[in-house]
Amino acid sequence: MSVSIIRILNQPGWNCKLSHEGVSILAPTKQDAIYLAQSYGYALSETAAKIKGKVGIGWKRCKQPIEFYGWMASQKPSTPVETAQRLLPAGGTVFCSQLDLPVELLRRMVTAAENERPVSIVRQDNNKQIIINQAMSDMLQTSPEIATQRVMTRFWLPGDLAELERRLSNESRFTWTYCGGLNEQTWAILTTQFEAFEVEGVWYRQGTCLTTPQLVPIPSRAFAPA
Repeated sequence: MSVSIIRILNQPGWNCKLSHEGVSILAPTKQDAIYLAQSYGYALSETAAKIKGKVGIGWKRCKQPIEFYGWMASQKPSTPVETAQRLLPAGGTVFCSQLDLPVELLRRMVTAAENERPVSIVRQDNNKQIIINQAMSDMLQTSPEIATQRVMTRFWLPGDLAELERRLSNESRFTWTYCGGLNEQTWAILTTQFEAFEVEGVWYRQGTCLTTPQLVPIPSRAFAPA
């Protein structure tokens, strides 16, 4: 293992055991495990190749550890979705269109995949929806490939979008009922919990839909210039 990994494993709360199957690492928390996997995945795969086994990272009450195998070291770098899927302990599904994914966004992808409610994450600077979970894809009746390329200004009434941006600048988290587009043919009344957060100088908003959408006719102001 690299010197950097060994330094981490020597910190309080970490444990490491060697068995006939490979190396088992116990992290202090799930967040620590995700950080180690995201930051040193290639090095851990190389270690697995050298010992002809696997390297697993678990945490307290972990049902399924994050596992690295030797063959991973010879593969092309994982996409954010592939990396997130590998970290998921319960087989959830999540989709992302952004290739450069900081650790904090990866953590939110994992959490979104584990959430039974529809979840999406939108970049504030360009209003592009970059992350959705399977529940959100189902609710929008839209394939994830299309949904994660959307510029969301088209799916808001102009006045509501302005109010959303105003509230996000003043409140880090709030719940709001509004009228929005599920897709180009369907609009609905939605109740969503919004959260504003910053990652490496970029602001995002996460939306978690709390109720079943109530379908309504497409408003006359829909698709008007924002």
